[in-house]
This record gives sequence, C-alpha cells and structure tokens, in this order.
Amino acid sequence: MHQSDDDDELRKFLPSGFGKQTAAPHDFESRYEKCLRADYKARQEKKKQEDAEDSDDDDDDSDDDELEELPISHELLLKEHTKTISALDIDPAGVRLASGGYDFDLDLWDFNGMNPAFQKPFRTLEPVESHLIRDLQFSRTGDYLLVVPSASQAKVYTRDGVEVSEFVRGDMYIRDMNNTSGHIAELTCGRWHPTDTTTFATSSLDSTVRIWDMNVKRSQTHVIILKPKSVKHAKPHISAISWKADDGKYIAAAANDGSISYWSANGPYSRPVASIAEAHEPGSWTSGLEYASDGTTIVSRGGDGTVKLWDTRSFKKPVLSRGGLANLVPETGVGFSPDERYIITGTSTTPESPVGKLHILDRSDLSTVTALGFSDEPSSVVKAVWHPRLNQIVVGTSTGAMHVLFSREKSTKGAKLVLEKAPKVRHVDDDVTADIDLVAASTSMSGGGGGQQRKKKSNAEAMKPEIPLGRKMHGEMGVIGEFEDEEEKMNKRRRYL
Repeated sequence: MHQSDDDDELRKFLPSGFGKQTAAPHDFESRYEKCLRADYKARQEKKKQEDAEDSDDDDDDSDDDELEELPISHELLLKEHTKTISALDIDPAGVRLASGGYDFDLDLWDFNGMNPAFQKPFRTLEPVESHLIRDLQFSRTGDYLLVVPSASQAKVYTRDGVEVSEFVRGDMYIRDMNNTSGHIAELTCGRWHPTDTTTFATSSLDSTVRIWDMNVKRSQTHVIILKPKSVKHAKPHISAISWKADDGKYIAAAANDGSISYWSANGPYSRPVASIAEAHEPGSWTSGLEYASDGTTIVSRGGDGTVKLWDTRSFKKPVLSRGGLANLVPETGVGFSPDERYIITGTSTTPESPVGKLHILDRSDLSTVTALGFSDEPSSVVKAVWHPRLNQIVVGTSTGAMHVLFSREKSTKGAKLVLEKAPKVRHVDDDVTADIDLVAASTSMSGGGGGQQRKKKSNAEAMKPEIPLGRKMHGEMGVIGEFEDEEEKMNKRRRYL
C-alpha cells in the first residue's frame, strides 16, 4: 500500500479542522414554509388563478394589496400556558415577551434565546399563589415589568423576573378610600406612565384608581375615586384605565356601570374633567381602553360586544361605533396598529360562532379588514399586541397558546430570529462522538492483520463495579457461581508468578 493511500485512510478518522468551525449555510425556506398560514396560501393561489385569467376586478386587487401590507402571512406558535392567556406585552426593544394567564403563571420569553428546536420561556413564576394574572406591562425603558394579579397588591419585577417591590394593601375597615394606603379589593388593570419611568397607576374593584411611585411601596401618591351616580346605585367597579399617550397629562377609566371618565393627572381628583354616563351598556364589563397618540382619541372595548371611538374634545357621543363583536372574557383587549390606521381586538366563543377571531378594523369606519382564526376548536381571542419596532402581532387565546403573526418581508427580528437561528457550532473537543480510535485506525490501514482491535466498553459496562478477587483460604469464602472461571484464571496467574 502506497504512502498516499495510507494518508487517505488515516484522514477518515481525523476531524476536518480544529477550533470553531465555519457553519454551513442553512436552508431557511422550509422553516418559513411551515409557518405560512393556510389562509395566506389560499389567497396567494387565488391571486395566481385570477392573474392567469386576466381578471379586471380592481376592488379585489386593492383589498389584496391592503392585506399584503399587514404582517399576517406567517405564524409562530408558542405554547406553555395551560389555561386562558389574560395578560400579554412585549418590551419596547422587542426582545422580551411576558405572558400571564388563568393558570397563575407568569412566563418570560426571550426571542434571542429560542430556536426552531427550543421555544420555551426562560423563566416561569407564580406572583401570587392561586391568583390569576389580570394585567401586565413593561415600563417605557423595558427594565421593569408591572404585574397585576387578581389580588389587592401589585408587583414590580425586573426584566429577568426578579421581584423588586410588592405594594401595600389598604385597610379594608376604613370606609373613606382617601385614607387607605392601598387597594382593598381585587385589582383589574395597571399602566405605566408614558413619560415618567417610575410612575404607574392601578385600578380596582374598590372604585379607585391609585397612582404610585415605584420607589415608594408603602403608600400611593394620589387616589382617584369614582363615585356612584347616586346614593341608590352601587359603587362602580373600575375595569380598565389608560394614560394620555403623548404626555400622560390625563388618565381615563372605564367602569362596569357603563361610564368612561378622565381626570387631569396633576389633580384635582375630586371630579373628572369629563365623563359619559352610558358609554357602554350598564352592567357590562368594559375590558379595554386605549388612548391614541394624538391625545384626543380613545378606543374602548365593551362587554356589550362593541368597539367605540371617542373624541375627548367632544366627549358626549362616540365618533364611530361597531357592534357584533362578542366579548365574554373580562380581559379582552383593544389597541392601535403602529401607524394607527387599524384597530385590533379579539372576539369570544359563542354558540353562534364557537371560534373566536382576531379582528383588524379600519380606523376610518371600523369595518373589518380581515378576521383571523387560530384553532378549529372552540376558543376565544383575548389579548393582541402589535409591536411597532418588530411589526409583529402577538395574540393570546383561551387555549393557552400564543400566536406570533409576522411577515417575512415587512417584519424584523422577533419570530424571524427564532426561525433563522442556525444550530450552535460546537467545538470538536465538545463532541464526545468524535473520539478517535487510533488502534482501529492502524488496523484498518494495515488491512486488519496487525494487532488486536480494541473494543470500547458500553456505558453500562463502564459503570459496573470491578469484581473482587476471590481467595479460597482458611476462614474465607471465595467467589462462586458465575465468577468461578475468572477466579480460576486468577489462581493460575498466581501459580505462574
């Protein structure tokens, strides 16, 4: 055998190189293909068919172009919760995702820490034992997370899930809510101030909105009390709140008596600046309230199945109203798209429509641009967040699943990071399967005639303890049974020595 042939044989047992190896290019097309939504595929096939038939329907073409602008072509499923997802938010940088649900868990996710084979939260907490999570929100800087459980005390965590503060509970035996240091009933909503990084507000079933300083956990800084219409009416329960988006100078609140009111954030708090008594049906639960960036427009999501737009400059009747959107979940949210051309909200499962959907509404007339379903089984769409930097929509449902909607062309990072992440390049020393058997290599090179091939022990054999040497002396017992042959061999060796 020539020397070159010997080198070729030996090269088979050697690694291709040492140190960190350059990763081979990966085919991401199959991953994106698996994430394509079925309705998007059907729409694309229909469009191709119409193009082949030279269709001249301009209206359909304009509708298709509008849908192409929305980040809804692909979908990434994140499933960890076992019950309804009632709270959801993404940090401003678009890196961390927080979710809370009826299973009492708070899950923290990191898009950078997930890959196609591992899509799990990096931390799971239970803020208050046996209490579901009503609401949560990242601070403006993304450093802190406000958590609102179905208890009377709010909590603040770091972005890594470390508890910073638990705020005080009020004295339930004091009737004047101005004299208590905190809430005395179950919390319903919580929102950070849009410009002050240490200020946030919470609402409760005790008819109050309390404004807090994150660094002062023993008492709130201000109290807003929503009074009943008259002495004959019961105390209203505040269900949702929202700061004026551009500067936080006003704070609005909705209650279960159907009213929507807003106050100046700097006081006085004795009475609201403006209020509408029956903005939604009395007795229904207004689950969502959001200011637009213009500072004058408010969108509300009623338990009466409506979405309404309001102008605070003429706070008497809605600018627009849309009905027929079932809402049976108290945490069903509502919000604007990043450019505020659209409004997103979910619908609940009903006997007439067992599958809830995500509705993307045109802000100009509240008509449905598209309605997206996520399951063939009865389920409700509860939370939806449209992130401005990622241009992705994260949807939480009553099945405990989160669906991240995105577009390959128009979205950035987020779910795309998960799909495009290549497997970790391992160092050759970390690969236990890359051990080289030099004895086997030399045997192969020599044609199998020289030397005895070494047989590697299996893990079970390697873990097996060594058999003790048996000695048949006076007063001692030797190894018997299946080990007699080994003992005999050892005795022969001793006699030989």
